[in-house]
Amino acid sequence: MKDWKMIYTNSNLSIAAMVAGLLNEKEVPAKLLNRKDSAYVFLGEAEVYVPDEFVSIAKEILSTIELDKLDV
Repeated sequence: MKDWKMIYTNSNLSIAAMVAGLLNEKEVPAKLLNRKDSAYVFLGEAEVYVPDEFVSIAKEILSTIELDKLDV
């Protein structure tokens, strides 16, 4: 994903998917990259990427939500 930057990572795939979905709803293109091990699901991280030109907007959006309350 050239010209895309990672702006969020979490070991919980569903939370990372919610973050990517929230950014997409706000018209910020976001992609979810699942780096979790398929055999050992407790290993690895899920990462959210946005294009370079959307990094500051995405970080501003993420700063307005309480990510720690998303943990399940």
